[in-house]
Amino acid sequence: MADSSARNLNIEPQQEPTRSYRHEQKMGLRPRTVPLDRLEKAILCIGAFTTIVMAALLVSTSVAATSAQHDLANYESKLTSSQNTATNLRQEIGELTSTSRMNRIAKEKGLTLIEGNIRTVD
Repeated sequence: MADSSARNLNIEPQQEPTRSYRHEQKMGLRPRTVPLDRLEKAILCIGAFTTIVMAALLVSTSVAATSAQHDLANYESKLTSSQNTATNLRQEIGELTSTSRMNRIAKEKGLTLIEGNIRTVD
């Protein structure tokens, strides 16, 4: 028998190493609260104070604008009333000084119109 120079190797399939499934503990991160230093506290206080002051100014300005608008409406209504009164008085002056009324009153009082005494002014 002829001897083959090749070795007769029996290759067995590799076995995967068996893993033992154990409960692995996860390292939980424990975030620590970092204390605020003086600068951060001062910035927070100034920011809060500024926010409160700005809110108060906003409310104050809004109230002042509403009040001014209300006053304006009151002045406009008074102005309209005064203009109506002035218009009514002008109309009454026109009626009282009309030529026909003057002639009627003169007739009632017994006065006569002399045409030579009338002057027209342009």
